[in-house]
Amino acid sequence: MALELTRKGGNKKNPKPQVNILPKIEEFFQKNPIMKIVVPVIGFVILVTVFLLIVFGDKVLIEDPSTDTGVQNPNSNIVEVLPGGNEVTDEKVLEIINKDPLSADILAGAKYTGYATGSSGLKTALIEIKDDKLVLSVGETVGDSSWEVIEITEDHVLFKAGEATKRIKR
Repeated sequence: MALELTRKGGNKKNPKPQVNILPKIEEFFQKNPIMKIVVPVIGFVILVTVFLLIVFGDKVLIEDPSTDTGVQNPNSNIVEVLPGGNEVTDEKVLEIINKDPLSADILAGAKYTGYATGSSGLKTALIEIKDDKLVLSVGETVGDSSWEVIEITEDHVLFKAGEATKRIKR
């Protein structure tokens, strides 16, 4: 004889009890009557802040740069160059202007030692910088610098950073 145990109602799990939160909220506000004022005020302040950010937050992005108020912002990156008679005579300024944009840290002592062409036609340049050997293809940059390889030929590699270019010959 085998003893069989069965559950009434089949194998359904007991449903979880529903929690009614409204009485707890009412109880909270009865114990803390000042919160009846504080909560709506905080909600109102949040709504006003979001509204103001939406309306006035993009002011800098939509300002017309052609409207000049004549006031120079000390944090601005804009330099106004007046025409004529702007000869630079300061030695330190001249040194900065004439400095090689490829500083000594990046490509000043770089040597173009050769190149390789893959079956797909992709050229890679072999560059030696101090003790480092780099393999670069068009579109790659040198380390963390902004100098990008834009052309590789048999006799030179051409780099570009912004408007400046640098050619390293073989």
